[in-house]
Amino acid sequence: MRKVLKTIDSINEWVGEQMKWAVLFLILVVCSEVVMRYVFNHPTSQLPVIQTWTGTTLYILAFGYVMLHKGHVRVDVLYSRFPERMKAIMDSILFFVFFLTAIGSLLYSGYNWMIHAWVSHERSMMTYWYPAMSPIRTIVFIGLVLFFLQGVATLIRDLHMAVRSKPYD
Repeated sequence: MRKVLKTIDSINEWVGEQMKWAVLFLILVVCSEVVMRYVFNHPTSQLPVIQTWTGTTLYILAFGYVMLHKGHVRVDVLYSRFPERMKAIMDSILFFVFFLTAIGSLLYSGYNWMIHAWVSHERSMMTYWYPAMSPIRTIVFIGLVLFFLQGVATLIRDLHMAVRSKPYD
């Protein structure tokens, strides 16, 4: 089991580290669009779509990385005062109440949207460029799967801490 958890962690760590390149690319695309629009007075129809899709890729693929590093928002007013075992118990309960229901519905919808985009050859209507939607829908689904897997890995560690009062790793 440790090997599986380490594999999930290492995949999300690697993907999260690669997102720095997505940030750099996004900055270049935004700056290019600003120059095209305000310096040359010739805005493009492609760059706004590329901006949106790069931002989407950045956010969705970083979710698992952020969870791995415990960076998601928490209400720390009381939580930070609890002992580690109590935090693990609360995190385990909240996993089933909030995380599993939310990510389950997102995975279901994301999978359906991805399949629909591939089967129907769906195109974006944002511009006259009409790019295919299947690549970005696939990236969103992959990001959700990585987020879900990191959530399960975190749950296993939390359950171990809740039951045994010591970290799993």
